[in-house]
This record gives sequence, structure tokens and C-alpha cells, in this order.
Amino acid sequence: METFAQQADTRHAIDFASLYVPPRIEGEFTGKHILSVEQFSRQDLRILFDASASLKKRSRQHDRGLTEICSGKIMATLFFEASTRTDMSFQAAMRRLGGEVVGASNGVRFSSVYKGENLADTVRAAGCYADVIVLRHPEVASSLEAAWYLDKLEVKIGRRPVLIGGGDGIGEHPSQALLDLFTILDQKGSIDGLQITMVGDLRHGRTVHSLAKLVARLKGKGVTVNCVSPPSLRMPAEVMDQMQEGQIPVVETDDLDEVLGNSEVIYWTRVQEERFAERADYDAIQDGFIMTPELLQRARKDAILMHPLPRKHEMGPPESHDILDEDPRSIYFQQMENGMFVRMALLAKVLRGVYV
Repeated sequence: METFAQQADTRHAIDFASLYVPPRIEGEFTGKHILSVEQFSRQDLRILFDASASLKKRSRQHDRGLTEICSGKIMATLFFEASTRTDMSFQAAMRRLGGEVVGASNGVRFSSVYKGENLADTVRAAGCYADVIVLRHPEVASSLEAAWYLDKLEVKIGRRPVLIGGGDGIGEHPSQALLDLFTILDQKGSIDGLQITMVGDLRHGRTVHSLAKLVARLKGKGVTVNCVSPPSLRMPAEVMDQMQEGQIPVVETDDLDEVLGNSEVIYWTRVQEERFAERADYDAIQDGFIMTPELLQRARKDAILMHPLPRKHEMGPPESHDILDEDPRSIYFQQMENGMFVRMALLAKVLRGVYV
């Protein structure tokens, strides 16, 4: 049986990337699909991050009022690709807000999808039960397709469920980028003057695609983005164009030493084996960039090391993980927890529009 990733190249008869343009937030989140970081202005980001910080503080204080925010609301999870962290983070976020979560009891792999049902019908079925749907799919623009069909569903059932994209192929992963930027701001206060260095698989990494676009939208003063990768895994031209439009200086290199010593933010990524058509192509470059305790020692004392996780050998052998984890510059677990707070804010905003 073909995997979803293998089916993805031929499945579409409609170019949803051209057909459906996600709505701009423009200060009003209620009822809007969250599909791309391009929906957000600087002001929208401020509103969302203020809400995220408030929810983080209230969670620390065990504020029981949090469970009233999404009480009576239901979130459905449709994950066509495995993603333990994104899935659990959204579920935890919804439950902390007092909402309920539903999903296929044995996962999408064993659901009607594998009986031949298409994405349009699957997402509309979930929309009949839920107020918000989180979708993870291996095909670029799958979230746009799902949103388009959910908009059409409103004619049939009299309401329109909201969609939040949880990652679509090598395209975008908006909530991950939002939590990444929130974490940088939480740690550094501002992106002004920072050198942000993204390392690894920049061609397939939707996390770095979306984060780079967000940095471009913020237009921080004096910020520089360093893109460190093998030539075959360079950042896509579309993302580079957006950074250029945002007047963000970009340095492309395959030599980490060229930029490491000046980097305040180091965003490490794995080479994504599942995105390669040929195993030999993956084998040829998988060991190109490995983070080790020795390498981290060469970084600035005030640098922060981020990673979207999961990690494999790109963070060195398992025995070195504990050493990296204990370094105060390693903040990927804080980054992961922040993801729950940002997703809480997103859910609260799109479902209730409340100030939190």
C-alpha cells in the first residue's frame, strides 16, 4: 500500500494554493482558520503573544478560570502523519481550557481514509462533530483544501468549524513558528539586532520556512538570518524572497564556523529522511551537521539553542543528549512547553475571541 506521502504528488485535481487565500487576522481571530504565518501582522502577533504570556502566567498560578474559556467546545484531531508533540500539545491546550478532544480511536491510518475516503470528506465528517479541527497532512496546501471544504460545509449544517494547520508537507507549520518566535521573544525580549542561525534541512523543514517568514513580517531592526545547510538542502527561493521583501539580510553558507560565534539564536533541525525519494541521497548528507557538547562550547555564552524535536543523531549520540540538555543555553524543552501556551491562545482566540 502506498503511503500518504507517495500518494500526495498525484492526488490533487484542484490547485488549492491558488484557489484559497487564508483570511488576514487584522486584529480579529474569532472564527478564522489558522493556516499560514502570512495571515499575521505585527499587531496580530502582539495580541497573540500577550495572550500566550497571560495564559502561561495563569497556568503557573493554577487559575481555575482557565477551564471556562473553551468549556462546551470540541476539538477534533486529524493527523495523517505521526506527530506526538504537536498532537499532545494541542490536546493538552484544549483540555487546559476546559474543552473536549475527539479523534479516530485507532488513528487516521485505520480509519475510513484507508478505505478510500478523500480528505474533503474526512475533514467535513470531523467538522460535523467538532468546533475546531487540527490537521496534519504530508501534502503541501492540504490545509487550504480542508479549509475550502469546511467553508462549503457551513451551507449544509449552518455553522463553520475552524481549521488550524498542524503542518502540511514541506509547506507551513504556523503554530510551530508562532511558538518558536514567542520563545525567542520570551528569552531575548526582542529580535532586534539578533543573528538567528538556522541549521540543517532548510529545504524540507516547514518549521524553518514558517519561522523565517515570521521574522520577515516582524521586520526587526538589525536582525540577520543565517541559513546553514548543504547546497542540496538550501532554503526555498520563495522563503528567501519573503525575507528579502522584509529587508532581512540573509547569509547562506555550508560552513557553520562562519556564523556560529556571532549567533544569539541557533535553531537546529534534523535532515528529514522521510522527505527523500532515494535513500542514497539521504545517506550522503545525513552527517553534515551534528550538534555536540563540544560544538556548543564554541557558541556565544548568551546564545540559545532551539530544536523543534524529535531529535535523532543530528544532536549527537544519545549519551551526549544529557550533557546538551543540562547546558542553560539549551531551551528546547521550554520551547516545547511554550507551544502549549501559544496553542491555548490560538484556540481561545479562534473559538471565543476572548481577552486572556
